[in-house]
Amino acid sequence: MFLGACLDLGLPESLLEEMVEQLGLERVELRVERAKRGGLAGVRFSVLRDGQPVEGKGSEGASHRRLSTILRMIEESGLSARVVERASALFRRLGEAEAQVHGVGLEEVHFHEVGADDSIVDLVGAAVALEHFGPVRVWSSTVVVGSGTVSTRHGVMPVPAPATALLLEGIPITSGGVSGELTTPTGAVIVRELVDEFEPSATAVPRRIESYGIGLGSRELTDRPNALRLQRATPLALAESSWHQVAVLECQLDDTTGEAIAYAAETLLEAGALDVFTTAVQMKKSRPGVAITVLSRPELSSELAERLLLETGSLGCRRTVVDRLEAERSISTVLTPLGEVRVKQAAISGRSLGSAPEYEDVRRIAREQGVPFRDVYRAALRATD
Repeated sequence: MFLGACLDLGLPESLLEEMVEQLGLERVELRVERAKRGGLAGVRFSVLRDGQPVEGKGSEGASHRRLSTILRMIEESGLSARVVERASALFRRLGEAEAQVHGVGLEEVHFHEVGADDSIVDLVGAAVALEHFGPVRVWSSTVVVGSGTVSTRHGVMPVPAPATALLLEGIPITSGGVSGELTTPTGAVIVRELVDEFEPSATAVPRRIESYGIGLGSRELTDRPNALRLQRATPLALAESSWHQVAVLECQLDDTTGEAIAYAAETLLEAGALDVFTTAVQMKKSRPGVAITVLSRPELSSELAERLLLETGSLGCRRTVVDRLEAERSISTVLTPLGEVRVKQAAISGRSLGSAPEYEDVRRIAREQGVPFRDVYRAALRATD
């Protein structure tokens, strides 16, 4: 449904066809057709294997792969560096959820559902679509998950299914008053990884709709169209709409090692913190200490606060919700004589704040090519001119 909406919004079908070829998905074809659901017209996108539709739960003839196999397919595909990175992140996040739900190691997860050909197309295709449209920010309404139960390879499960529920932690959801599964793990991971902001703040941003696309599901629902709508919009009063709420978590420590603080900062960033930093402070009885500050989206603040206490041993932390002015950000890939480098661009009210090559890309190329870091950095900056 997501790719159907992207195609309706203007994503060239040829990009997905080229992606399938680059991934080496043999016997896989794509079908794009105009259709209706509940009287609403849109695009029905489906994946065929040997001429037969392959749905999200896989089919008897579909390949089932481990995470390392899928990541290797993506890495060796020849797709752009940014698409490879984003698609790999989607599959890693999905694999981690499945592993946690089933209590097994990451490499023990059998991708019966997520490793089937259609799910590879869905997730890598989502990365291709985001690269094509290049949105500054992605908003989403509350996610409708459905209700009741769903039959899986592991038996009857409640809706949302366990992996879906795990992936949607901290994200606003509703049953929508609909019986059945309306959000799958594949859909949930797209929402988890690609969306920057959810309702109610998402709907509070004044914007002008430029175009929209409708992606249709395979089922007919009795009381509403089974459809996903994507809108391409330009914020009005851009400077005002660049204010966003963030949670500030703070605590002081005077009995924790530097190594433990560094590890805590690393795990907090991996868990979704926007930033983590420390400040030297003088505590009671003139003891030297460290104040640790964590910035996060409000919906993640409770989870991150608990992690902060667990990792540092602090007996409590403070939370303050503040407004933060955020520049519009985008990432593009430039080709230098030394290789591809992602470059971040920032702007406010349409005025550029400058560009900066992605550190990880510069470091990787510098090590691979055996050249100074600054040479790669400068080459990337020149390529943006």
